[in-house]
Amino acid sequence: MQVRPVNLEEIQAYRRDGAVYLPKFLDAASIEPLRRACESEIDQPGQYSNELARQGRFFEARYMFWRQPAMREYIFDTGIAESAGRAMGCEEVRVYFDHLFLCDPNTPLDYYWHQDISYWPIGGDQVCSFWLTLEDCTPQSSALQVVLGSDKGPIYSIRAFGDENFGEDVQAMYDHSIPKFHEHRDEYRILAPDMKAGDAILFNSRVMHSSAGNRSPDTRRVAYSVRFIGEDVVWQPKPGFDHESVTPESHPKPGERFSSGKFPVLWRGRPAA
Repeated sequence: MQVRPVNLEEIQAYRRDGAVYLPKFLDAASIEPLRRACESEIDQPGQYSNELARQGRFFEARYMFWRQPAMREYIFDTGIAESAGRAMGCEEVRVYFDHLFLCDPNTPLDYYWHQDISYWPIGGDQVCSFWLTLEDCTPQSSALQVVLGSDKGPIYSIRAFGDENFGEDVQAMYDHSIPKFHEHRDEYRILAPDMKAGDAILFNSRVMHSSAGNRSPDTRRVAYSVRFIGEDVVWQPKPGFDHESVTPESHPKPGERFSSGKFPVLWRGRPAA
């Protein structure tokens, strides 16, 4: 399995804008093994899976790479962790978790603009995701959209996605002031490319991003996202978001750095200038 390195121009774009489009990131011959691994998870969901839509199907699953060899190879053996480290300016990179998203045709969803860092029980600046599509997709068929430069702005509190209910304590934290970026596209720089299978978007966890569901009548969208963390990341629990799949088995104290073998170090090196 092969991925191409993130080049210097792309690293500079990531640091400037918080996100960058990576065309032809995954080698064409490597798409099918990874797609089959995702299909296995879709057909036989594991314990960290969830259905998120009443109409159509929007399915997610997390923390799969330990049981799926193709996913493990993609994360451990292709150099993707080094690209993450060089983009973030890290000396050490751990895999945090992997994340599968299936959005079937005729699954209309409202835009759900959010920042990942608001939901994960961690704090730090060195947190990024490689969102890889395994099918051709467009914004109409649920391709990812990101607001460039939004990593430099405020971090918003969470809000529910669709029919999710995180409980009363978490509901009290919901933030309904998040801008509806799609209604004011002329005011923002929104990266919303038509993507081919094997293309990816690298983005910082502070970046606002979303998709609008899948309004295509016949095009399925399968995306596989891997989240990486650097050495500045610490355990920072948030009410309702200390799920086992993203929690170290060592149960660190708030503010402690990660040292868990559950999230192994995949790369060490000198940060890129």
